[in-house]
This record gives sequence, structure tokens and C-alpha cells, in this order.
Amino acid sequence: MEILAFILFIGVVIAFLLQLSSSSKGAAGEARVNSSLRSNLNSHEYYVLTDLTLPTKGGTTQIDHIVLSRNGIFVVETKNMSGWIFGDANKARWTQVLHRHKTQFQNPLRQNYGHLRVVQDLLGIETKQLHNVVVFAGSAEPKTDMPENVLWDTRELSDYIRSRQNAHFSDNQLRIFKERLNRNALDANRETNRAHIKHVKAKVAEQQNDKTKCPRCTAKMVERSNRKSGEKFLGCSRFPKCKGTREI
Repeated sequence: MEILAFILFIGVVIAFLLQLSSSSKGAAGEARVNSSLRSNLNSHEYYVLTDLTLPTKGGTTQIDHIVLSRNGIFVVETKNMSGWIFGDANKARWTQVLHRHKTQFQNPLRQNYGHLRVVQDLLGIETKQLHNVVVFAGSAEPKTDMPENVLWDTRELSDYIRSRQNAHFSDNQLRIFKERLNRNALDANRETNRAHIKHVKAKVAEQQNDKTKCPRCTAKMVERSNRKSGEKFLGCSRFPKCKGTREI
């Protein structure tokens, strides 16, 4: 019993350290992006807001960076990753290949789309006045064609933001937007972060339990039959690219 308890304890410690490492890595990437934005963008023309947790109808959403400018509102999702990245703007899942190990992750453009909708509703602005931007802050390299709003260097981000030249807002509007976002943002503390993580896990669990969606990529499920046994099951509509299954 003592050996079993010790093994369980070690397992819990390892899981905690892995989660802490992932969290620290993400925070380091966000810090690099924040530093780059504040160093390269004129503070009289751009407002940079970082790590905002905003309330939503179903819980909260956490936004890495928002840049307010006369030429639009830029909502930035940061990924601190290494290795090769394979993806497409229209695919639900992207793939990271690192040391021959493949890991799938949610399309960050789609992930950030939800953030845009929250900002749009809060500020009461039009879709054309918003910019969905993803920046990879680590050493990751794209191995497929990517849209121009997916960037691979923190310095590229500031250049991309400055390149948008269609004026939408006055200086007074920007000040109002900044005040509204800060006023609605939840306090940046451990309790807020824990509540947000709990909300995210609940959403993931809900997706996992939705039998109409693939548990791996969230695509539509279709009924299939086992060739040998004839047994019916639900398979991902993206097969053979995705081999997610569910029991009927």
C-alpha cells in the first residue's frame, strides 16, 4: 500500500510540474510579445492591453493581447511553440511536429475568433474594424501556406499592425474603448485564472460528450460499420485524416 501511495504521489507531482511548465512557457511567450509591442508601437497612437479576462454569457474568455489603434482593434493570440507547424485557416485542428512527435492543437485563428466576438459585443463595433491575429513567439516554423495574419516573429507583429492604414476611430473613441475594456476585465489574480480554467475544462468536457461531434477534432460524426464484425459505430467525417470514433 505504501508503494502504491508513493507511486500515486509521484504521478500527481509530475502532472503538476507538466502543467506548471506549460503555463510558464505560455506566460513567457506572452511576455515577449507584450515587450515587443510596447517597444515598437508609439504609445501615443496605440494602446496595448495584455492578459485580459472578460466575462461572457457562459463564463469567461482570456485574451492574450488587444491593441487599440485608429486603424482598428487587433486581438492577438500568442503561441509559444517550437518545431514544425502544419495547418490551414479552414481546418479545426493544426499539427505540431517536434522531434518526430506529432501533437494536434486547436486552430488558433478559430480559437481567437471567439475572443473577437466578445470584444466586438463589448465595444459595439463592426466586424471590419477588428483584426484576428496569431503570433508564434517561439522557434516554430510553418510547413504549409499560412494566411498573412499568422505571424512567426514578434517583430513582424508590430509591422503588421502598423501596415493597416484604414482609419476607423478617433483618439477619443480609443480612450473610451480602453476604459471600457479595463472596467469590464476581471482582476488578474489566481482566483480569476482558476475560474477561467474550470470554465475551459467544462467546455471541453461538453464537446467530448456531444456525440454529434468528433472527440478529437470536433468535426461532424457519421455512422459507419466495422468491416469484419458489421458492428455499427460513429466515425469522424474527416476520416482517414482523423480517426476519431464514438460508440452508438
